[in-house]
Amino acid sequence: MSDRQIIVRMLKYAKPHRKRFIIVFTVMVISIVYDLVSPILVGDVVELVQQPGFSLDYLLTLVLAYAVVLLVSMGSMYLQTMILQRIGQSILSSVREDIFEHIEKLSHEQLNNIPVGKLVTRVTNDTNAISMMFTNVLVTLVKNFMVLIGVLTSMLFINYAMSLIVLCFVPFVVLFTYVFQKFSRRAHRGVTDARTDVNTF
Repeated sequence: MSDRQIIVRMLKYAKPHRKRFIIVFTVMVISIVYDLVSPILVGDVVELVQQPGFSLDYLLTLVLAYAVVLLVSMGSMYLQTMILQRIGQSILSSVREDIFEHIEKLSHEQLNNIPVGKLVTRVTNDTNAISMMFTNVLVTLVKNFMVLIGVLTSMLFINYAMSLIVLCFVPFVVLFTYVFQKFSRRAHRGVTDARTDVNTF
């Protein structure tokens, strides 16, 4: 199966949790705002402190604003983590139940041809990887992408010439990512096969 087919097949386990995912992505926007606003507030504080005879009241206002943003971000991250862990455990339970039903339907001949280590590895490690995809990888990927778009937009408004220079390196990053993906996929499969052999032994 191709990666696209696998992802489409796995998304059916996420459909019952659509509302929770919407809440997670809404909360995630708050943490993204913190990632974008906090450097600006810190920069304002540094610039203010460097000025002779700066206003202490304005400094306290900036520090208070940073503290409020930080607390809101921490609360949103906590809520996001709790919801994602609940979703992940629910999906993990559903996947393992489906696997268990599938194994029960296999004939004795099929079970004899499947190494025990391979069966155990698929049922335990692979299902944990699926749960990790929904609770960590997917959300982190979306968040980092949105943060990157926000940072690039801010850079273009601040200094578009310097931003264009930085963007010149993006094609090289994409190329290296593609090459790394090829090697990492091969290495991951090798590790999985080796773990299967160890469990079988």
